[in-house]
Amino acid sequence: MRVARVAPMILLAGCYTYRPVTGPPPAPGVAVQVDLTEEGTRQLAVQVGTDVVLVHGKVLQADSSTLSLSVTSVENSRREPTYWNGERVELPRAYVRRVEMRQMSPGGTGLLGGAVAAGLVAAYHLIGGQSSAQGSMGVPGGQPH
Repeated sequence: MRVARVAPMILLAGCYTYRPVTGPPPAPGVAVQVDLTEEGTRQLAVQVGTDVVLVHGKVLQADSSTLSLSVTSVENSRREPTYWNGERVELPRAYVRRVEMRQMSPGGTGLLGGAVAAGLVAAYHLIGGQSSAQGSMGVPGGQPH
């Protein structure tokens, strides 16, 4: 069944949330969302686009003065996204209001998994899954007495 092959991919996708980075800078490869300051939005317009307030990407390098990202998308103040292809952008820390790491949400992923499982069971029964243990005549094996 084609649905059974797709379900694991949906579950692997999972549900993600962004959580503030409170400790050391994120390690290279970590997916982050960077909220720019008003000054950062103005000063970085040439690099990331006009009115950009959020930058999404993977950390290439992070230190106390600069956050270097492979950018996957940016969002303007109206939350309209523009998708990128991993271009490198250097974000001075002075222009960064907040950095949040992308993390899997166990609750959301559990709900998604439950919904997918319920959908698979319903689809299986709709397309003609196994019949009940009783036969066509309402008795085991389907044979009349």
